[in-house]
Amino acid sequence: MKNFYEATVIKPGLTIPVKLTLDPIGSLSCLVKINGTTVYEDTISNTKEIIENIPLNEAINISIQIHRNHPDAVQVSLTIDDHDVLPIYQHLANPPTCYLDQNNIWTFNISHFYSWYHEITGQGWII
Repeated sequence: MKNFYEATVIKPGLTIPVKLTLDPIGSLSCLVKINGTTVYEDTISNTKEIIENIPLNEAINISIQIHRNHPDAVQVSLTIDDHDVLPIYQHLANPPTCYLDQNNIWTFNISHFYSWYHEITGQGWII
């Protein structure tokens, strides 16, 4: 194998697990979408773990929308293929936080996880 992208040609069905953990403070309405698909829509009052397998070459787009009353909030953590992403790279989210305490939409978007991860960790580019 000469490069990263050849792996996906040899095994086009490769996926990576995306594990999103929501730790609520209080009880609030929560809508979670991964790559445009609703993966959770309900009131959350206990820790919720969401695991989705995403094709290796797909971008990862996560959005969380909450409806809360003060002082309710949600703490978000994210692991992709066993690599901790949030809260380490929370500055790349919009808004740049892992503590959601406002009635708006929070997003975290990356393209091709391993290319992104190698670049963000200073390991260079994957061809």
